[in-house]
Amino acid sequence: MTKSTTWPRLNLAAGPVQVMDQTLRDAARPILYHYDPAFIELFARTSGLLQDVFRTKYDVVIMQGEAILGLEAAAAGLLSPGDKVLNLVSGVFGKWFEDFIHKYGGETIELAVPYNDAIDPEDVRKALQANPGVKYLSVVHSETPSGTHNPVREIGNIAHEFGVLTMVDTVSGLGAELLNPEEWGMDIAIAGPQKCLGGTPGLSLMTVSPAAWKALEARQPEPLRASFLSILDWKSAWLDGKRFPYTPSVSEMYSLESVLDQTLAIGMERFVDRQQAIAHACREGVKALGLELWPVREEIAAACVTAIRVPEGINDEELRGIMRHRYGVMISPGYGELNGQLFRLGHMGPAQAHPTILAAQLAVLERSLTDLGYPVQLGTGVGAAMAALSGWNDEGVGLMGSSRHPATLVT
Repeated sequence: MTKSTTWPRLNLAAGPVQVMDQTLRDAARPILYHYDPAFIELFARTSGLLQDVFRTKYDVVIMQGEAILGLEAAAAGLLSPGDKVLNLVSGVFGKWFEDFIHKYGGETIELAVPYNDAIDPEDVRKALQANPGVKYLSVVHSETPSGTHNPVREIGNIAHEFGVLTMVDTVSGLGAELLNPEEWGMDIAIAGPQKCLGGTPGLSLMTVSPAAWKALEARQPEPLRASFLSILDWKSAWLDGKRFPYTPSVSEMYSLESVLDQTLAIGMERFVDRQQAIAHACREGVKALGLELWPVREEIAAACVTAIRVPEGINDEELRGIMRHRYGVMISPGYGELNGQLFRLGHMGPAQAHPTILAAQLAVLERSLTDLGYPVQLGTGVGAAMAALSGWNDEGVGLMGSSRHPATLVT
C-alpha cells in the first residue's frame, strides 16, 4: 500500500490560500435547491456584499467557475473580429491573455516590460496616440507570478480619455488595494475569492460598467448568448429576472457569502491596510536575510505575495521541498517561464496575512536556507519583520506599513 503524502501544516502558497475556520463551517451548510427562496435571498445578499467589497455601484456578476472563466468571458463577450486591443504585458498572466484576444478575433497591440517591472501609464498614453482605433485595453492589476502590481487607476483613466474600454484582471488585486471600478476606469473587472479575500476557488467575481454592457450588446456578428461564457446571460437571467442561466455552485456561494461578511466586518480600509502591512513586513524580513526581491523597484511590489530571486548556489526546488516536507510549509515557485528564477512567500487573506503566520514562514525559510548551507543568521528575518509590525493590534487596529505608505496606526 502506497503511503499518502502528509498534508502541510501551513498553506502559504500563491492561491488557493488557507482559509478561516468560519469559512469552512459556513461552506458546509446543507445544500439548498437553487430556487429555494432562502438561496435566492442568499445569492442576492452576496451580490450586494460583493458590490461593497469592490466599492462600486456598477452591476456585479458572479460567474460560476474559477476566475479564468471570467477572464475568458470578458474577451469572448466583448471582442468582434478585427477589434484592436492594447494588451499590457508585465508578467506571465498578461502575456497569456493574448491567447483569448486571438481566439476571439481580436488584433493585439502589445505594450510589454520585463517581468520584474510595471507598466508606465505615460507609455500607455503614447501607445494609444500611436495606434488610433484601439477599442479595448487589457491589463493585469496584480501579477501574482511576478509579485508585482500595475498602476491600474492611472492606466484606466488614460484609456477612458481615448474612449477605450478596459478589461482588468484583478484576481489577486481585490483586497490588496483599496480599488474602485468607477474611479479606476475599470469597465470589466475580474477577481477571484481564493486570493487576497481568503476564500475558496470556484467563482469569478466581476463588475461591469454601463459602457461595457453596451459593448457586450453591440458585439458582432451578434452578442454572445446561450453560452457558459455569456455575461449577458447572467444579466438577463439574474440581474433582470432573479433566475439563473444554469445551476449555480451552491456551496461556493455559501463560502463567498462568509468571506465577504468577514471582510466587511473588518472594513475594507483596515482589511487592505493589514494586507499591505504584512507584505511590507515580509519584504523587510527578506531583505534582512540578504535576499533579493524580484521586483525591480520595491514600490511596484504586490501585496499578495513576496517574490524572491533564487539566491546563487541554491536550488529552488530543493529549498521549497525542505520547507514543505521537512517543516510543513507550502510556498510557491515561479510560474511559467519564471519557474526556477524565483520563489514566492504567500500572505493573502486573513488566514495568511497575520504576524504569527508571517513569523512562522520566515523562520522556516531561515531554517531551510541554513539546512542548505546558505549563510543566514537565524532570527534576522523574523526580527526585521516583527520590527516593522510594531503597531499591529488584532483588537480592531491594523498597521499601515507598505513602501507606498508610511507606518501609521489606523482606527
